[in-house]
Amino acid sequence: MRPGALPISQIILLDLIAPPIAALLWQIMSRGWAGVIQLGNVSQETKRRQNLGFWIVLVLGYVVMFGITIYACLT
Repeated sequence: MRPGALPISQIILLDLIAPPIAALLWQIMSRGWAGVIQLGNVSQETKRRQNLGFWIVLVLGYVVMFGITIYACLT
């Protein structure tokens, strides 16, 4: 690791905490935007798509965060 980088335990903790927070923020913002567009009455189809989107953002967040961590440890 480079000088000044976080210890590996803190990097892994960040890898575990950041993706759920980002996915939750995405869920809240997309639900709010859907409420504005649909005049406060969000349809079940929109909620289903947003739930699927939440899981996609969460999984991609974990893949990216751990990918960056592994790459940084190997170089």
